[in-house]
Amino acid sequence: MRKIENFAQISDLLNAQLKRGVITNNFLRGDDYTREIANGLYIHEAGGALLLFRERGDHLVMTFYLHPNAVLSLPETDRPVVTELSCRAKDADAMANAAEQFCALGFREVLRRTRRTRKPEAFPVETTAVPAKPEDFEDISRFLSEHFSALTGCLPTADDLRENLEDGHTVITRDEKGVSGVLHFAVSRASTEIRHLAVRADCRGKGLAGELLTAYLAATDGAKSQVWARTGNAPAEHFYEQHGYRPDGWTSAVLQYNQRRNRP
Repeated sequence: MRKIENFAQISDLLNAQLKRGVITNNFLRGDDYTREIANGLYIHEAGGALLLFRERGDHLVMTFYLHPNAVLSLPETDRPVVTELSCRAKDADAMANAAEQFCALGFREVLRRTRRTRKPEAFPVETTAVPAKPEDFEDISRFLSEHFSALTGCLPTADDLRENLEDGHTVITRDEKGVSGVLHFAVSRASTEIRHLAVRADCRGKGLAGELLTAYLAATDGAKSQVWARTGNAPAEHFYEQHGYRPDGWTSAVLQYNQRRNRP
């Protein structure tokens, strides 16, 4: 596994992957690479496969390019590795085959997600939720860590969260105990996306999730909105369905590898 120090080291290698028949779950773009290289980005070339590993402290996030008839191998690592294989319905068979290859190396499926999309639509703006501020960083970072898995929760890095707060892309609710709910989102030219939505356990059932959603949709002017929700999480699926989010044909499987556990 080789550490990448600058984008020039891998630009030609990445361009070589852009061929018909190559399966990938890598959607990183120019600015993403700059950020990931600064955090720690590693590559591993196998027989017909290119694996990229992103540093996340206690674990690594893996993306890949698999050429036809690739012979997979994994580099040595003493940390868990997580990868998410997302696809549209037409690519499901190819991605399922890729998942089988990784599971043969010792990965296991830990959860599935379904993407839901809400069409652009105006939304009422009256809400008790408010935009988070940069000085809320410590409270929100702690809240997200308490409510989402460090391995599979897609938690933002510290730099990503600080940038998110500077851009006004998090809304929160508070009470006398502190932060009671957080909705963390991202904005692109085509749509917006809910990255994390959680309400403190003792505040559930009081409508705070709806308050957070209202504040988010108001902040984004009711733009097209997407969310990846855990498949089979009935309360979350009902909540999003109730607010106009419908499955759009994209699904994903999250795989996890722990080398120590998988050793004979």
